[in-house]
Amino acid sequence: HFSSLLLLSSAYTVPDKYFINCGASSNTTVNGQVFVADSNSLSFSTGKSEEVRNTSASINPELYQTARVYRQPCSYSFEIDQNGTYIVRLHFFAYLSRANLYDALFNVSASGFSLLTNFSVRNSSSFPVIKEYLLTIPQGKFRIQFIPSQDSSLAFVNAIEVFLANETRIIDYAPHVSSARNVSNYTGLLSQALHTIHRINFGGSQIDYDELWRKWVADDSYLILHSDSAKNSTPY
Repeated sequence: HFSSLLLLSSAYTVPDKYFINCGASSNTTVNGQVFVADSNSLSFSTGKSEEVRNTSASINPELYQTARVYRQPCSYSFEIDQNGTYIVRLHFFAYLSRANLYDALFNVSASGFSLLTNFSVRNSSSFPVIKEYLLTIPQGKFRIQFIPSQDSSLAFVNAIEVFLANETRIIDYAPHVSSARNVSNYTGLLSQALHTIHRINFGGSQIDYDELWRKWVADDSYLILHSDSAKNSTPY
């Protein structure tokens, strides 16, 4: 099914938590947002883990110079003050250190949902892999679990974001279009874990960063190429 999630209002102010620099001993700032070092906030990470740093080359931004590595199931725990829909982002960037992050094969779950299964960054490019989800989270403890898929494997994460979205702009229903082109109503979107796959700016150009540091690609390469299929419109 295709769902339409309305853009967040420009008046929306991003909360100041949680933005975590995993495996780091000092805070770092990326695009104006401070990511707190989890080494100074031991309440975040639970279970046995290790910190690794990339010493072979300089990585920009600094957020990806460190990672927290797990060789057994472990988790991050966050205190949620308000019921609502939250944006959850997981950042992954593999490199060689005393732990070979390219060999990582692991699962990630959160709030009863399986987010990643047998996830690996072995075939990823030289750019970070960012997984983004919309989750409805109740007040209380919220845990993100990292579970190695095999006894010989490991799990890792470079950075985590968990912050309240503007839930008044996120709807609970959407049209459901079947392969036979039948259209019906789908309800219950907010009870699911919504995974962002594509982010497309219709009729406009590429946007490298919006107010939530998201990239939107132009829709030209997605259009069926007919002269009357679509046209760009100058925005007001």
